[in-house]
Parts: sequence; structure tokens; C-alpha cells
Amino acid sequence: MKAKSRVIIGYIFILLGIFMPLLAFTSMSYRELMADKNYASFKAKDSQVTDDLIDYNKKVVKGESNIIDPFDNEEYQGAHDIKGIDKDEVFAYLIIPKLDMKKPIYLDATYDHLDWGVAQVEGTSLPLGGMSTRSVIAGHRGWWGDLMFYNVDKLEVGDEILIDGRTGLLEYRVTGTDIISPSDWESILPVAGKDMVTLLTCHPKRPPRPKRLLINAERVEEKKAEVKPVVEDKTEVSYLKYGVYGITLVGWIAMVLVFIRMVGYIRSSKRRPRRR
Repeated sequence: MKAKSRVIIGYIFILLGIFMPLLAFTSMSYRELMADKNYASFKAKDSQVTDDLIDYNKKVVKGESNIIDPFDNEEYQGAHDIKGIDKDEVFAYLIIPKLDMKKPIYLDATYDHLDWGVAQVEGTSLPLGGMSTRSVIAGHRGWWGDLMFYNVDKLEVGDEILIDGRTGLLEYRVTGTDIISPSDWESILPVAGKDMVTLLTCHPKRPPRPKRLLINAERVEEKKAEVKPVVEDKTEVSYLKYGVYGITLVGWIAMVLVFIRMVGYIRSSKRRPRRR
């Protein structure tokens, strides 16, 4: 192989080495930057609570629905068949001010839904609020191209979890956390007389993740007029978020510089006189 070809192949490998991880960081940055716009688009829609939605939650309270672990069933295609609800539409929004997080909530925690955002776990209450309901919202502990629930372990007792959907803006406060096995579904059953939301993700942060982390929250009656981020400066959450932006920017700059250098090498090698 000629020296020129080896150099060009070397440049190509360098570009690929930068580009592959850069795709994930670019996706993370794009989703974070588009979160407010996507949330505003969702708010512009007018969605109502139907009898079918209410009936579904009543069945959950009666124990007529089976809970399915969303992280052990990648081939699970979903079981929802609620009249008037498209299975892939955004049903509500999960907002966690402390983490500066806004994620779309889908019904049924299928592989695709957990790729696009977070999702209500089949067999648990729909995120509509109401006494004796408990909506379990699942999200990956970090995912290709998105942080998802990577930082939910930073939530403490008293922190806000907001659900914005068909019944307006519902405010919940964190009451505690639990670590359970994937089959311990009794820990996420509705509690009589309480309006609850539980965030569900894998545990620990690093693979393997044999356990499930629960962030439990209970409803408070006060409804906020607007959602405002309350992320403190110089927190780990802020560093991670802006670190992703920084890596994305540096990565693309490196890509451009290497590409320019490769093009320059190819052009200069063409201008060199051949040895006889």
C-alpha cells in the first residue's frame, strides 16, 4: 500500500473515531435544546379526559391489570387499546424543576416509547391524578443520545415532580425512595386514599443493573401557574448538562479540523511532482 493511501486511511479512521461517539452527544444536546420547544407545542394542544381513561384507572384500582417490567421485555409491543388515544402520541409531560428536565410521557413502556422519552408502565394508573391512583413512569438510566433518568437519584424528600396533561398541572412532592427487584411489583401498587406518582428506573447507574430504583411522590393540592427551572448553579446536574454541550461543540470542531487537514493533504499530494 502506498504511503499516500495509508495516510488517507488514517485520517478516515480518526474521523470515524470522533464521529461515532459524537453522534450520541449531538443527539443529547439536540434533545435538551429542543425540550422547551417541544413542551410548548404540546401545551398548544387541547386534550380532554374521556370516560375510557377514567375506566382504565378504575380497573387498576380494582387490580384488574397486570404490571409488566419495561426493562426486561424489549420485544414488548404494548397492550393499550384506549379509544381515541393514538398509541404513539404524547399523553402528558413530566417536569422535574430540580433537574431542569422536561420529558414527554407516552402510554405503555415499550422499547420505542422509552427511546423517545419516558412512559407509563402498563398495569399502573394513567397520569391523570385522583385518589387511590399511582402512575408509575419508567425511564432509562441514561440512554443512547439522552440522559433520561440518569440523575433522578439526586432527588430528595420534598422536591417537586410535575405532571402536565389532560387534568392540568399536577404537583407532587418526593416522599422517599426504594430499591426493589424487577418482580417486586407490590411496591408500586396504588395506596388507598393517596394520589401518587412513582418514577421507575434501573439501578445502579453502571451495568449490570439488576435492581429497580423507585422515586415515590405524593400529590399536593397547590397548582402552579407556570413552570420555572430551579436548578442551582454549580451543581453536578448543571455540570453534566453543559459538559455534554461542551463535548459536542469540541467534537464537531475537531471533526472539521481533521477533515480540512485531510483535504489539504490530498490536494498537496496531487500537486507534488512524481519521481522518475
